Amino acid sequence: MDAVTQYFQLAAQRPELFSPSHLIPICMDEQAMRDYTARTGREVGVVYDNTPYYWVVADLCVRPDGTLYPYCRVIYPHKESNGVVVIPCREGRFGLLSIFRHPPRMESGGEFPRGFGEDLTPAENGVKELWEELGVRLSPDELEFLGEIQTDTGLSAGKVQVFCAQIGQEDIPPDNGEGIHGLRWVTPQELAQQIADGTITDGVTLGAYLQYLCRKGLA
Repeated sequence: MDAVTQYFQLAAQRPELFSPSHLIPICMDEQAMRDYTARTGREVGVVYDNTPYYWVVADLCVRPDGTLYPYCRVIYPHKESNGVVVIPCREGRFGLLSIFRHPPRMESGGEFPRGFGEDLTPAENGVKELWEELGVRLSPDELEFLGEIQTDTGLSAGKVQVFCAQIGQEDIPPDNGEGIHGLRWVTPQELAQQIADGTITDGVTLGAYLQYLCRKGLA
């Protein structure tokens, strides 16, 4: 299936993501999209299919003067949630993982366990991530739902569900094959300091922690 055909199939499945707007109008004319690609050599439509995780879509947008330009975004397959993040809590401390991330090609300074949305409820997905990343088994009803965050509205409309979990054990394997090397438990003061000094920069972790503070009345 070519990029433009897949694009219109996706638009039919997820019309809310293709709603009209006079601020950033989207050209939804199939022939105009094909003509743009033929004229410029720049592909529009679903330009990368990373099923079951996400699609990279290049919309053909319209400037006020009528000229056309591509604007890329990421669309996730699950309408309600594109992932979960779980804040592990243990005796007044927070659990942070050290993970090697491919996009920046470096070790993260610390982040909460998280994962893509899957064919599970958000709480079930959170439980799965805790088992895979911490080796901790909990049931979905043991997770406390805090809310949701949108980590980058300039790139995606996807929402991440935020949970908190009380953990009774802390040991995980030194490396489970996914680049996870260790877990450290930090106090709220240590976490705040590591955010302030730039050790922790992961946006999902920062957004989840702010959600936690606000929900707990600590902000």
